[in-house]
Amino acid sequence: MIPPGQPLDSSTDRLNSRLAALSNHLEVAREEERERIARDIHDVLGGHLVAIKIETALLAARLDGDPAQLRKRVRGIERLLDDAIATVSRVTRELRPGILKDFGLGAAIECQAEDFTQRTGIACRIVCADHDIQLARDAEVALFRTFQEALTNVCKHACASRVEVRLTEEGDDVLLEVRDDGKGFDPADMDKPRSFGLRGMRERLAAFGGRLEIDSMRPGGTRLLLAVPLYDERIRHDSGEQDR
Repeated sequence: MIPPGQPLDSSTDRLNSRLAALSNHLEVAREEERERIARDIHDVLGGHLVAIKIETALLAARLDGDPAQLRKRVRGIERLLDDAIATVSRVTRELRPGILKDFGLGAAIECQAEDFTQRTGIACRIVCADHDIQLARDAEVALFRTFQEALTNVCKHACASRVEVRLTEEGDDVLLEVRDDGKGFDPADMDKPRSFGLRGMRERLAAFGGRLEIDSMRPGGTRLLLAVPLYDERIRHDSGEQDR
């Protein structure tokens, strides 16, 4: 809504400026994500593979040596391979959460939370509905990606030691609650020009008729409620247009 007495052109220019800034932030975030993935593959996986090559060469040179030393080298190679396989698995899940397609939203949420705990050391308690939750595919992905962003925010900003996640179905909505015991923040900060992360989460959900609710204070932790309707007329309309 444009405040009384404020020129339309001025409001439009400011809105366009904020949209351009948000678009730029999203592109930067995507590029940072690509760089992080490339760094993981190069530094971790690449390093392991180089080490495996060296260990294999040393093993070959010792084939006529002490059997105990050979077994030690083999065990070292096995550990490096285990680490490399785990890294590939994690990076692949982050790029394309196949578990979401194969086993559903609840399983994907649990898997992501387990990865989060292993990576950050922050305890994560999960409570999921005891039945499969059926969402349109795109809405399901949007909710899952928003959940990933919520966990990233906890890791980067909250200084939390514990996160509680609850996935439920209430009425016509799927609700995903993410609550941490961190330092909290002022929700009014969302209106600041550079508060792109939370605004991006809100807009991602809004595209599917969803919403993001925030309850936070300093100190006292933060509660995010991610809500997406089980059935959205806009999704049905778009699907119908594509089918024709």
